[in-house]
Amino acid sequence: MYRVIGCLTQEHDLWLVALAALVCVLGSSLSVALCRRLIQANGRRKHIQLGLTSVIGGATIWSTHFIAMLAYDPGYAHGYEPIATAGSLAIAIIGMTVSNALLAYRLRGTYDVRSGVAFGLTVAAMHYLGMSAYLLPGEIVWEKPYLLVSLLLGAGLGALAYQRIAHAVTRLGWGSAILLMVTAICAMHFTAMGAITIKLSPFVDVPPKIISDSILGILVMAVMAVILMIGFASVSIEASWEVETQDQLQLAALHDPLTGLPNRLGLTQKMSELASRLSIDETERVAVLTIDLNLFKEINDLYGYAAGDRLLKVVAERLSASLEEDEFVARAGGNEFVAIKRNFHRIGQVMAMAERLHCLIIEPIDIGTVATKIGASIGVATSFEDGRDMREIAGKSALAMSRAKEDPSANIALFSLEMDQQSREKVKMIGDLRLACARDEFELVYQLQNDLSSLEPTGFEVLLRWNHPIQGTISPTVFIPIAEETGLIREIGLWVLRTACREAASWDKPFKIAVNVAPQQLAQSTFVEHVSDILMETGLNPARLELEITEASIIDDKAHTLNVMHRLKAMGLRIAMDDFGTGYSSLATLQVFPFDKIKIDRSFVKDVHKDHQRAAIVRSTLLLGEALNIPVLAEGVEYEEELLFLQKENCQSVQGFYFGRPMKLEMARELANASDLAKDTG
Repeated sequence: MYRVIGCLTQEHDLWLVALAALVCVLGSSLSVALCRRLIQANGRRKHIQLGLTSVIGGATIWSTHFIAMLAYDPGYAHGYEPIATAGSLAIAIIGMTVSNALLAYRLRGTYDVRSGVAFGLTVAAMHYLGMSAYLLPGEIVWEKPYLLVSLLLGAGLGALAYQRIAHAVTRLGWGSAILLMVTAICAMHFTAMGAITIKLSPFVDVPPKIISDSILGILVMAVMAVILMIGFASVSIEASWEVETQDQLQLAALHDPLTGLPNRLGLTQKMSELASRLSIDETERVAVLTIDLNLFKEINDLYGYAAGDRLLKVVAERLSASLEEDEFVARAGGNEFVAIKRNFHRIGQVMAMAERLHCLIIEPIDIGTVATKIGASIGVATSFEDGRDMREIAGKSALAMSRAKEDPSANIALFSLEMDQQSREKVKMIGDLRLACARDEFELVYQLQNDLSSLEPTGFEVLLRWNHPIQGTISPTVFIPIAEETGLIREIGLWVLRTACREAASWDKPFKIAVNVAPQQLAQSTFVEHVSDILMETGLNPARLELEITEASIIDDKAHTLNVMHRLKAMGLRIAMDDFGTGYSSLATLQVFPFDKIKIDRSFVKDVHKDHQRAAIVRSTLLLGEALNIPVLAEGVEYEEELLFLQKENCQSVQGFYFGRPMKLEMARELANASDLAKDTG
């Protein structure tokens, strides 16, 4: 140990030793930084990074060694053999390539230790090859104990350095890795220098063609300067590239690619920021406006998705261009936008913003050669009256938007406690609906369908009733829309179909049974299989089953619905078009789809005998049915005058209160099993 210290302090120029240490620290810092990037790199970038890291690491070891050698003054004429000097640089770079490859590709087991040991041995190999290039008038004798210690110090400290490089996650960890790498290089070098003894000999001459100290100094500093500049430039460029890439990724992650507006994630980030403001600043005021575009689906269906995209872009441009200070707008998804306003003093300011945005949206939009208009439903909630929790404010704004959408006369709705109460009641009803089947709360009632020429019953339409244990009987007009909205109509619809078929199969008289089918049921890929299973399970003759569907069931996916209808008819059952005349394309629908019956909606039958327009519609429908050879049934017949009008116009069948209100199961069963009425209508 004393020999090493003496060698360092007495036989070296300390200024050059300090310069060697500085070069070692800079090079090691750069090497550790590049090793960190090397570990994280992938593909071709990893190969390039491996080469750059190895060159810089090898050059650092080589430069540190030869600057320290320049600091060493044996007191005799000396120089450096060119080939061995250059070879030592090559050995340093090759050894660092092996060491860094073990680290980069994590080749099994203790790759970090093996990488560090390879690093230490590289330092030693470079040192001793470099010392073989050191020429002086004598012989260098190596003390083996010091030589062995130098190898152990290089390998051991190198292993510790690379262990930290492989696993460090903090600046302190990276700093310790740099310190260990510097220590490994310096400890190995100066311990090895302490291992040499020079024996002068008059028989040994220093060759004339050698590299002098001055030339070597210039060469080493030039090489290291170039290497360090390349390394630091590479790190700087890559760091800038990473920052730019991260900024681009963050921009892409937070913005909608179609409209350029902040997306749902960007909206969430903005709302989190505002939530923090609301929690710490009592004077902070925030309003949330939820905007839903009306008729957007119709635009898509009519002109195609490209037109829908064009419409969204134009709306987004208008909204973003109109934003004032402390206003924000994002596309929440689909055809829904969310706007936010801060620092207002009156709710009137928020409503004025809502009016401004609404006016911008409803302006005509050019789609190709067509100018089209859409509407908008806007819900507003503020921290003034609706709480200071951002999620709660946003939820209330969405609820107000739903209310605006339900009311054709209201484009903008401000949240109120009444909405909140109705929302809670709706949530409670949804929960009760989920349990209604299991609790046996549903009931079917049966409305007669009669032949108009004989007025004899030909069958029943089953209607659903809900006997709530607390609220009593709930009208279908209340719970059916909720069941359709939540998808519960699928489960409920199957219960209705199974129950009606089981009951009809038990009757003595083979009355037909008509069951309404919701659009969501027809959309199910397994609906036909469900119907087949129910018919087999109950034993009902398919010819006695009639499924009633509306145009709403057809419009969404005509190809799928047509396929389903053909498969159902192939089973032998019948299909009726319900609520004829209330849709948009009834004539075209009848031409394409294989209906077995047309049901004229009750709105056209009411007072048909004294309303000329309704009478014309009913006559036209009957003529259409006759031309297409499709029987027609008129719904909602309540008065004899309506019945006589329909008989005169040769309508085939009717149903309505004229023949009695929908009857309970017991009465329908009694009618279906009455012997005096037992007449086959099949």
